[in-house]
Amino acid sequence: ILSIVSSDASAIVRYMVQGMTCAEVQEALDRDGIAILYRQGESGVVLYDRFVKDGAFCQASSTTARETITVADTDECPVSKCIDVRRFGG
Repeated sequence: ILSIVSSDASAIVRYMVQGMTCAEVQEALDRDGIAILYRQGESGVVLYDRFVKDGAFCQASSTTARETITVADTDECPVSKCIDVRRFGG
């Protein structure tokens, strides 16, 4: 079985996380592998970032970093995002 991971931003699923539970966010990342998660900030500005299921969805020069985001049922829902290893002297 051949698996191809697309890095085309237009193919990435987007989710408004304000109405989602942490479990729903985790299920979406498990299902989709990559997703843009966004929410409206306090100032009305939309805040977003790209998150991944695991390091297999990152480029070769990247690794994952754990982060927490605010969702409907918690302020600390754990998610992973790709970061460039060179940024940290790798």
